Amino acid sequence: MMMKEQKRTRAFTTVELLISMVIMGIVLALAIVEFAMVFNHNNLTNANLTAEQNARIAMAKVSNEFRQAMPNETDYNQNYPMVVSPTGPPVGVTAAPVAQVQYWKVHDGPGGLASPVPTNNFGEPVPCYDLVTLTYDAVLKTITRTAVLNTNTNCPTASTVTDTLAYNVTGFTVTPMDQKDTLFQLDLTTQPSQGGYGTYELNTQIKMGYQP
Repeated sequence: MMMKEQKRTRAFTTVELLISMVIMGIVLALAIVEFAMVFNHNNLTNANLTAEQNARIAMAKVSNEFRQAMPNETDYNQNYPMVVSPTGPPVGVTAAPVAQVQYWKVHDGPGGLASPVPTNNFGEPVPCYDLVTLTYDAVLKTITRTAVLNTNTNCPTASTVTDTLAYNVTGFTVTPMDQKDTLFQLDLTTQPSQGGYGTYELNTQIKMGYQP
């Protein structure tokens, strides 16, 4: 009588299973690290792009507003001021940057840009002017614009308008570059609308008309 030979099936040992789990864990850990690096890089890229976009929009608004400064020929007989502050430094002195600028601008309303524009006895236009102040708030990270009407006989009703020109601003300065108060440098730094990293710096110079 012949005996049947029994086949023995070999399974994984505990040591082999532990080694497999360790290798799988290492592979998963490397995959997670790679994913986290890609995710962080993507967030940083988006943050930089957002900060740049915020900076360009903010600079466009501020520079466009500042370029509307005009000499106030209605309320002054001579030395028609255009920019009230900051003023140009003495010869040989470098001006310090400031976070606030004041200038005259034709009033955006009755007596100013809105018809009819007041005239003098010679038929020359004598519009009303606003004293405009651009102010940087480091706490709120904003640049605000405040326009106060300079009242006179043509514009007797007081008017003050305040609005926000730019948000997410982490730095803003204005530096006079000449003695005639016609050349100014604007420096601006912004951050993304969301997230705490990624900034963008932008600067420009504005040359204004000059009337002696």
